[in-house]
Amino acid sequence: MKKLIVVFLCLSMGAATIAHAGPGSNSTKAKEKTMKNLRSDVRAHEATKKVVGHDVTHFRLRQAFKDHKQVAQTHRLIDADSKMAKAQGIDHPVTKAKRQVRVQDDNAKDHI
Repeated sequence: MKKLIVVFLCLSMGAATIAHAGPGSNSTKAKEKTMKNLRSDVRAHEATKKVVGHDVTHFRLRQAFKDHKQVAQTHRLIDADSKMAKAQGIDHPVTKAKRQVRVQDDNAKDHI
């Protein structure tokens, strides 16, 4: 009887400890940092894509090819950050980052 009470006591304490220190307790800072990195990568990616498009429309093809290497590099950064975000449990991180960038840009336009 005593052994059974001790086992239930240990199980309840273990369950309380696991519930208290769950997966979302101290990883919110890490998730926010990952999303911040992803937002900056998305901004850089959009800017470099814009430069490449501008070069192509003005028939600067050699410069466009050089700039496209930067686009590919920022795309690889986005992929790496999105994999980290998915590992942390964030669903559709790139889409969320693009949406957050759009909202931030709209808010910045309203304050000007």
